[in-house]
This record gives sequence, C-alpha cells and structure tokens, in this order.
Amino acid sequence: MLTRVWQKWRFSAPQTHLWLIKVWFSASTFVVKIATFAKPETVSCDFMTTEKQIKDKIKIFRPKSQVISLFDYNLNDNATRVFKFQDKLGNKIRIWNFTNTIKIETPTEIALNFAINIPDKLCLSNILLEDIKEIGKIYSREKGDKVILNCIKLLFNELKSLQLNTNEGLIVFKNGLQLILNPSREILTEIETLSKIKSIIETNFPDKDNKDDYADLPTELKKILLDYENLAISDDFERDEKIQTLTKKQRTDFIETLEPKLENINEFLDTFNDKPLSEGAIRLQCLAELLIELTYEHGKKNHS
Repeated sequence: MLTRVWQKWRFSAPQTHLWLIKVWFSASTFVVKIATFAKPETVSCDFMTTEKQIKDKIKIFRPKSQVISLFDYNLNDNATRVFKFQDKLGNKIRIWNFTNTIKIETPTEIALNFAINIPDKLCLSNILLEDIKEIGKIYSREKGDKVILNCIKLLFNELKSLQLNTNEGLIVFKNGLQLILNPSREILTEIETLSKIKSIIETNFPDKDNKDDYADLPTELKKILLDYENLAISDDFERDEKIQTLTKKQRTDFIETLEPKLENINEFLDTFNDKPLSEGAIRLQCLAELLIELTYEHGKKNHS
C-alpha cells in the first residue's frame, strides 16, 4: 500500500520561542522532528557562508528565508535555514540548508513513493529495486515494482542529467519531491530539472482526489473544521498568502476559537498512534499550525 508522508504535530500554547514537534507517519513507522524559531546568533560561520552562497545563487527568485532547526530522519542531520520562493513556472520551492548537503523540495500530488541513492525511512521506500549505472540505486517499497521502473524510464534523461553523486539523491513522496544535493551545485539548473521531473510524474502518475466528510472527527472539532475549512492549508506558501488576507478581527476570532481546543486536538491526534492520519486529522493540524503562526506573529507585534 502506498502512503503519503503524513505529518503529526504535538501542539502547545505558543511561547516566545516556539517548539513544534513534528511526526512523519508512514504505514508502520514514524519519526519525531523538532522545529524551532532559532536565534540567528546560534548559527555557525560555516553555515552562514553556505547560506550566503545559496542566497546568491537563487537571488533572481527573491526568496524569503527563515532560521530554523529541523531534523531530517532520512539525512540524519539538522537544517539551519529554509529558503522559500516560486520558480519561473510557478512551482513552490523550498531549499533546506544542512551540514554537508542542501535539500530542494517542491509539493505535488502523485501516486508514487520511491527513492534514488538515499533509502527512504519514512514511507519505507528502502528496498533496492535496481542499480542503474547512469542514474543510481533505485529504492521502492517492494521488490520488482514495475510501476516504479516504468516511471524511471520516463524520467531517464532528466535523472541522467543530474549526474548524482553517491551522497546525493531524489526522494519521491505522494505529496512532494525532495532533491538532495551537494551545496556546490549550481542550484538553478537542478531546480529546472526537478520541475521537469515533477511535471512528468504528475502527468503520468496523478493522485486521485478523494473527498472526505470528516466522519471520524469528534462533533465539536468537526464543527470547527467546517467553519474554518478554507484556512486548513498545509502548504507554507498558500498559508502565508492566506494570512495576509485576514483582517485583525478574523485573526482574533480564529485564535479565540481554536486556542482553547488545542488539547482536544492533541488528544484526537494521539488516537492514531503509528497509523496514517485521516484527512480530517491532517486538516485539524493545519489549523493548529496556523494558530501557532498567528499567535507568534501577534506576540511579536505586542513586544515591538
């Protein structure tokens, strides 16, 4: 069974420095990721040098950036900064800066999970399917996966052009593509190639859009979700854009409605244990994430 990279957050009342515990679920495994709003002075000079190089390479996109500390289970490393922007085709891009690598990420909706060179421990695409000389080692969830092999054939030219080193790779989730590279790369060329890969996979292996009536949600939480469904946005870019359209009253009403229910949301999310989250649960955590961002933003204004 193919699974999406599900996210589960354990939420608490926002403080001056926010700690968000993020758990990525697959069918049978999970990993805790801790993200913080880090202080700039805690970042080392080596990281700052690499970050400046990345910023210079992508300056044509006028990226936004944020200092963070985010652990990636597949890379066994912490990211120190994320850059966000849209490429010339309108694809939403995030670049994460790690100790010795960078990760270029773009959201998508497809029906595949596989990895190249870097086994995926989240959705368990960690079984060696084939070792292709001009591309790298292909990992999938099961042996002899002909669908993945057909996809690799369609992507052959794009994958070959990347000329991946053994410590570089591509991880394909149902809701996103992650290209892991050495920071010395040109980056712009790789972003263009990743966009081509995304287009090919979305065209040939689209994910089916399944509507959900949120029947598994407790009545009170279901009502809140239905009232604020248009704000239950998982994508960082779309959420940021939506925040800018909210009036002061809308923000206040949302905070006052949702903040008292954080513990109820946590208790509901905890019932899933290590099972994939339902659509309703995912949307609830999106609302909780928005709450924390709005409260953090409100707190900064009050202290300015």
